[in-house]
Amino acid sequence: MNHRVWYAADALMADLAVRHHHVRAASEEQLEKRMRRCYPGAVAILVRREESWRQVLSRPGHTP
Repeated sequence: MNHRVWYAADALMADLAVRHHHVRAASEEQLEKRMRRCYPGAVAILVRREESWRQVLSRPGHTP
């Protein structure tokens, strides 16, 4: 069974733009690979685990 949890991921681009996503994934490594495919020009990828889906919904600027 593929256990998925919520992660927050940021891709820092060379022009200092940040692409931010909240995603369910099986692991941080899986999400980092996915982010690298979406943003091949990213200078850095930061992935961190969210405690729960409620934490995602309570973030400022979140629109359901």
